[in-house]
Amino acid sequence: MGCGTPWTPACTSRPASPGSHARHSVAPRTGSEVPSTPSRWEGTFPSLGGTMRHALICLSIVLLTMMSCGPPSGAEKIVFESERDGNGEIYIMNNDGSDPVNLTNNPAWDGLPSWSPDGQRIVFTSERSGNAEVWVMDRDGGNVTPLTRGEGVSVGPAWSPAGDRIAFASNRTYYLSLEGGSLEVPGNMKIWVMGADGTNPVRWTEELGLDFYPSWSPDGQKIAFMSVRDGNGEIYVVSTEGGEVNLTRHPAEDWSPAWSPDGQTILFMSDRDGNKEIYVMNADGSDPVNLTNHPANDGDPAWSPDGRRIVFISDRDGDVEIYVMNRDGTEQTRLTFSPGDDLHPSWTR
Repeated sequence: MGCGTPWTPACTSRPASPGSHARHSVAPRTGSEVPSTPSRWEGTFPSLGGTMRHALICLSIVLLTMMSCGPPSGAEKIVFESERDGNGEIYIMNNDGSDPVNLTNNPAWDGLPSWSPDGQRIVFTSERSGNAEVWVMDRDGGNVTPLTRGEGVSVGPAWSPAGDRIAFASNRTYYLSLEGGSLEVPGNMKIWVMGADGTNPVRWTEELGLDFYPSWSPDGQKIAFMSVRDGNGEIYVVSTEGGEVNLTRHPAEDWSPAWSPDGQTILFMSDRDGNKEIYVMNADGSDPVNLTNHPANDGDPAWSPDGRRIVFISDRDGDVEIYVMNRDGTEQTRLTFSPGDDLHPSWTR
């Protein structure tokens, strides 16, 4: 199973190359029309001088534009993995899907990106050293630096809300303390947390089984993750105080959790209705709701910074592309139109 494969829970090697697809074009998106001159506002501020009146008129036009069009197009960024150039690369685009730029441009596979809280750096997984490791770079693709080095496979990093730690999944060898000694446990994927500079890695999950896809709670005290320890994939939560709680308890596969910015809900991907769909549940695992309700496969959900929208992937149009929807599942809109699969989106201001 590949690191970039969207429909499989495990992530231990690079994805298979996708087939070729025809490129589509995107019609430009425009907002409501704004008057080209302020003549309609003349006389609104009769007691003000010309300079002040002109300034207030301009301010009124700007405010009307913002109200009718929403936030300026491209004010926020989405980073994602794409196969459009033949191998996995990290791209960045505006939040409306415009202006995609390849940040990595490396012959090795790069994928699974995640933003730092301040939106200035990106942590990701790369095979450029010959092994899947966690790397970090600036938002423009500069200063590429490895954070893990040769201790097994390390994948799927996620930055903590405070920016001081990074969670990731790794199969590095660890030791269980036993009465009278210790037991070496090699090759078992667990959730680890290290400093943002790669120092002091600490294992957070204890139970035997395979653990992937860490997602921090907004207060930085808990991590939601996917685990295969009860015979199928489930969503668990582990806290700084220890203890791992199964939230989903369903016979189907559940994976790719994403904690909401307000901490109240968790997105996840599940095939409990026969195909892959995106669900949302309360942070305690109650009241799961299918948001996508589409016959295609949908996955890799991530929240917008304000928690009002959700970016995700879907193969509903032939190959895997990035879409966006409102937090209640309405207005599902396609953002990318590339010949290769686009995966693992992450959104920042």
